[in-house]
Amino acid sequence: MSDRRIAIVTGAGTGIGRAVAERLAHERYTVALVGRRRSVLNQAAEAIIGATGHAGAARAFPADVTDPEAGAALVRSVREAFGRIDVLINNAGVAELRPLDSISVDQIRITLDVNLMGPILLVRELWPVFVEQGGGCVVNVSSMSTKDPFPGLGVYGAAKSGLEGLTRAIMAERGGHNLRAFSVAPGAVETEMLRSMFSANDLGPEQTLTPDQVAEVIVDCVLGRREEELGRTIRLPSP
Repeated sequence: MSDRRIAIVTGAGTGIGRAVAERLAHERYTVALVGRRRSVLNQAAEAIIGATGHAGAARAFPADVTDPEAGAALVRSVREAFGRIDVLINNAGVAELRPLDSISVDQIRITLDVNLMGPILLVRELWPVFVEQGGGCVVNVSSMSTKDPFPGLGVYGAAKSGLEGLTRAIMAERGGHNLRAFSVAPGAVETEMLRSMFSANDLGPEQTLTPDQVAEVIVDCVLGRREEELGRTIRLPSP
C-alpha cells in the first residue's frame, strides 16, 4: 500500500480546488478530484500527474455531492481505491448575484445545497471513517461574505455562514477523536465563478486573490501549520 495520504477535494477541476489539489499532490498526497464535469477533472488529474511525475497523484471522481446517495458512493469508491481517507476539502460552491427580494426558490435551494448541504453530507459519511482510522482533517472553504455580504450575495453568505457553523460543530462533537476542522474565508478570488458575476472593469485582477494564495492557507491547515486557528474561521481579505 502506498504511503501517500488521501485527500478528497470538491470543486477540484478549476480555481481554488485545483490549486489545493496541486499543492497537496506536491506534499505527497493522493488527491480524489471531485466535481460534476468529468472532462475538467480528467484534465486536472493529467496536469497534476505530469507536474508531480507520480501516476497515483490524482484521480477523477465525478459526483454530485448534493445527492446523499452520490456522496455515500463517493466515499466508498475513494476508500476502495486507496484504502483510507485522511482529508476532506469542502470547496465546491455556486453563487449568483440575486437580491433577496428577487432570488427564486430554486436558486435558494441550489445555493444552499451546494454550499452547505453537500459538505454536511460528506462530513456525515466520513465521520466513521475518520474515527476508525484515528483521525482526519476537514477544511471548509467559506467566504468573506459571511462577515460583509455584498448586495446580491445574501443567500450565498448565509450558506457559507452555515458552513462555518459546521466547522465549529465538528470540533464540538469530536470528543476524544483526533478530528481537526478549519474554515478559510477568502474575499474575491480570481475564478470562473467570480467572473460570471463581475467583469474586470467592475473588479480588477489587482483587487482579487489568486486561487494559489488561498490554497496555500488551506494546505497549511491540513499540514498542521496553523493549529492555533483550529476550529476557527481564517479570513483572507482581498487586496
